[in-house]
Amino acid sequence: MAEDQRDHLVRPKFKQLLEPSYKPFRFADLPVELSLRILIYATAYSQGTYRSLLLVNKKISGWIVIEMLSGVPIILADRRQLEAFESYLMTRPEVIPHIRNLWTICPTSVISVHRLCVSIINRCTHLRSLACHPHILFHILNTSELQHTRCVDLTLIEFRIRWGHYMQSSTVWAQFFNQLRRLHFIGAMDHFSTLTVIPKLENIARVSVALGSSTLVQPVMFEELMKSPKLGQVVITSRLHGDAHKALSDAAQQIDDRFSVMHRRRRWKEHNLWRESLQDPDRFWKQATEEKFLSPAQRR
Repeated sequence: MAEDQRDHLVRPKFKQLLEPSYKPFRFADLPVELSLRILIYATAYSQGTYRSLLLVNKKISGWIVIEMLSGVPIILADRRQLEAFESYLMTRPEVIPHIRNLWTICPTSVISVHRLCVSIINRCTHLRSLACHPHILFHILNTSELQHTRCVDLTLIEFRIRWGHYMQSSTVWAQFFNQLRRLHFIGAMDHFSTLTVIPKLENIARVSVALGSSTLVQPVMFEELMKSPKLGQVVITSRLHGDAHKALSDAAQQIDDRFSVMHRRRRWKEHNLWRESLQDPDRFWKQATEEKFLSPAQRR
């Protein structure tokens, strides 16, 4: 009882501190333009946010279910997600023309998810940004007519492509790669032959390579690529520190002034970098430019 009396005496004295300093408002009361901007930003953050917003109410679900799907970064990183998404596309085919950004790189064997990846990507022909394994891409482009004519951003893992053979023998392959503006390779730049030299590409503007802890960069692999008329920047990300990082940076800049090496932070995940590049396409490249002539990161 005494405690209740003390609370009764203290609460009025500190009433202003106990009350919130803001007045709550209903999201639906905001101007439609502002509401849509907030929803566009939220759905572009992740597919999880998009799914959560679909469950809020019918009004918000109606706003975003189709119209904002084009801004959603869809990341399918395991077999379960691939199976669920394939099923979703089969039951809701009306969403397919609105899918623009798709990540299908899984840490598992590419053989185990090959059919699922090919099935999904072949359905989504309006993609602008695609991340996949080269073996998947081979089957996507094994056609008489290019289907993915809007794709301008490509991420490939385990880069071992016999460029010479495919660029010369397949008009579909050449057409697809010549429409790209951004190209990102994840690892596996250690294998060299005359067929793996990256060719000159007509519209490529930015190329990046995630080398990990490798100290090797093959200048001959980039000789033809550097002839690309619109190429402005090539960025290598590396986990090396100190003198090893500096040696790699010096070797890269000797290839061409457009090369730079950026230290790869521990917290970086490839699918997160891909997602962030969709939200802010210039951020990564500006950061690389700013770090180009900085002292190499030291091991902590």
